Amino acid sequence: MLSSDAITLLLLAVIVLSALRGAVLGTRRTAAGVGTMFGRLLLSLLGMLAALLLAAWASPYVQDWADRTVLAMPDGDLPKWQSAGYTLLSFTADFSLLRLALLFLLIYPFCLMVLTLLGRWRSSAVMELPKKKGKHRRSSVFLDRVGGAGLGLAAGAWRGLLVLALIFVFVSLWPGSPISRYAETSPAYRYTAQNVFQPAAGEWMNKKLPVLTASAAAELDGILRQKYDVIDRNIPADIGEAANIIAETGSDREKAKDLYHWVGTRIQYDYDKVSDYENKGVWHEQTPRDTYDTRRGVCIDYARLYAVMARSVGLQVRVVTGLGADGKGGYGSHAWNEVYIPEEDRWIELDPTWASGGNWFDRKDFAETHIKQNVL
Repeated sequence: MLSSDAITLLLLAVIVLSALRGAVLGTRRTAAGVGTMFGRLLLSLLGMLAALLLAAWASPYVQDWADRTVLAMPDGDLPKWQSAGYTLLSFTADFSLLRLALLFLLIYPFCLMVLTLLGRWRSSAVMELPKKKGKHRRSSVFLDRVGGAGLGLAAGAWRGLLVLALIFVFVSLWPGSPISRYAETSPAYRYTAQNVFQPAAGEWMNKKLPVLTASAAAELDGILRQKYDVIDRNIPADIGEAANIIAETGSDREKAKDLYHWVGTRIQYDYDKVSDYENKGVWHEQTPRDTYDTRRGVCIDYARLYAVMARSVGLQVRVVTGLGADGKGGYGSHAWNEVYIPEEDRWIELDPTWASGGNWFDRKDFAETHIKQNVL
């Protein structure tokens, strides 16, 4: 149905509005506007090309600088803004596509400004021809409006093609998105995609785009896994001292168990935080510092505090996210920890959030109630 074909309606609106605008402005002004539009498009394309080339050239130098800056990160508890900055630098150093995208966003406006200034300088250098004197013949208003509408119609068709091209790129990168479902119901989009964009993209669509999409997905997954790496890398002095007192002596296994008992019994589950998220859609992000000070948190807060305290006594520890049994036959989002025990040469699983309800330190049936999905 046409009423459900949002993309076709959008294209018709673009074309009709462009034609009406052309009729109002007239032939001469519409022609000048179309010329300006194509000039801006050319400048944008040249700016993008220049920005991509410069970003690719600068990428290895930025990676080296970001690596050195993160390694020189000061010890101790950092302000949130500074910690966020180091986190972004860590992502910039580790993920090439993200680094290239950030550099492109920074460089592109500068390239566009330079090209625009060069274009204006070149235009001002051209001498304006003297105008001929004489009686100005007034053209027909009707023909002027018709000519403007025709030019506006052509400009609208061009704008519509650009809209379809953007939708084509978006659908190619995110085939499961809601926009993809709208695109599938649009005859105008399907025809243009099959007869214009796909033949034009050719080998790039068939070979390089899947590789690029897979690389982007892998980087996004890596960014999500590395979310707390830099944030939790610095161990506040008082938390480190407390962890050393709690797990002062013993084997790595005994240290891991002592910290498990402490976090599991000292931190209270924050039901208000869960309620705000479930009922209001508000998530209260907190650091291990916040969890330690308030003695409240949810599963990810337990796991992050445990990881910080375990690292402070020399343990290898990971934060695991996945699904935990809800006691009603289902599963919900959950987080817990893994600690490497050198003398046993294995990672053991533990759940400090559930410690108050039983022993969840290296249980044989741990996997029956916990489904691992990501390791942070």
